[in-house]
Amino acid sequence: MRKEIIIQSDPKSPISEVFRALRTNIQFMNKAADCQTILITSTVQAEGKSWISANLATTFAQSGSKTLIIDADMRKPRQHKIFQMNNVPGLSNFLSEINDLGRRQRINGMDCVKPTEVENLYLLPSGNIPPNPSELLMSDKIIELINEVTKNFDVVIFDGAPCLLVTDSTIISRLVDSTILVTSQKYTKIDDLKDAKKRIKRVGGNIAGVILNRVEISSKKYEEKYYYASTNTPVLQTERRRQAKRNYEDSDFENNDELKIKNSFEKYNKKESKSIKRNDTEVDEYINDKIKDTQRQIQDEIRSTKFKSKVEVPSDKAREILDSIKKYKD
Repeated sequence: MRKEIIIQSDPKSPISEVFRALRTNIQFMNKAADCQTILITSTVQAEGKSWISANLATTFAQSGSKTLIIDADMRKPRQHKIFQMNNVPGLSNFLSEINDLGRRQRINGMDCVKPTEVENLYLLPSGNIPPNPSELLMSDKIIELINEVTKNFDVVIFDGAPCLLVTDSTIISRLVDSTILVTSQKYTKIDDLKDAKKRIKRVGGNIAGVILNRVEISSKKYEEKYYYASTNTPVLQTERRRQAKRNYEDSDFENNDELKIKNSFEKYNKKESKSIKRNDTEVDEYINDKIKDTQRQIQDEIRSTKFKSKVEVPSDKAREILDSIKKYKD
């Protein structure tokens, strides 16, 4: 299974918490009996619907619900890649009654369902890419499949094709309990979102809500909201340095672990000394610039006097300024 299943690979991350919140919202949005089948779709491609479908299904499975994710995008399927499984036999083979060898064969829908590495989570892949996905989804076989899987699973999530590019998801939306639209920040157009909503509503689909994906947020805001958001934050790095210093002062370095602490602390001290040298250099440059400016003022004052010849000795006021700057530098 790939790292795209962040709810499994990094369960304490802020993104995982967002998916748990999404699961809770879906559960309490409608009665459990009214929200068993869910369609996840988008307006156009590359908005992240497949990634969200996989992680949302994993979240339901982790809560103890027997969950099935159906890859209903029979044009550009991704779920079998995310879960690293064979794509055939799958949905298209069941609907067309043609096996992966191209021969006519009546296939049981449950025979195409495969368990994933996640407990309670199962996948029905898309199968072979057919020439007519929309026609297959309009057949009575899809209703037969939904009736069968709802008897065997608590939650069924469909990963549908983008609804503005093809009609596949629009067809499925009238058969499922709820539809969720996935959008992407600075990518999805508001007119496309309105058009997608109209298409689903026109066929009698129920839109449960919209997910805004790829929202830009700084790590600092994550740290403020989640105390375990990151293990590489500047605050934690500073605390590690302090701990290394304490260990350095209290240890006699009799073992390898203490030696590692000593080395890390010495590296830290080198970085700090470089920073101090850099700051001293900046101060010297500032003072030198001030001296040069004062010398220019002295020359201007000399030129403004009545003496035509070059005078090397500055006036008393200018000499006082120059001496004070040099004294500060020393």
